[in-house]
Amino acid sequence: MPAKILIIIIILALPLLPTFWAILDIPRRRFSSTRAKVIWFAVVSTLPFVGAMIYILLVRRNTQPIE
Repeated sequence: MPAKILIIIIILALPLLPTFWAILDIPRRRFSSTRAKVIWFAVVSTLPFVGAMIYILLVRRNTQPIE
């Protein structure tokens, strides 16, 4: 029984990992404007898995890290 619960927790938590990573990554990146940064933060927050994947695959490569 505990193995089934662990599998269910992993299946439910796995899609949240890109979302948490994107939420932590957005403040560390340089965007064209503050407005763009806020919009991407809102998109990732309101569309958890889809927004995070779009950010990671399409937007992140076009930004530079803040040093």
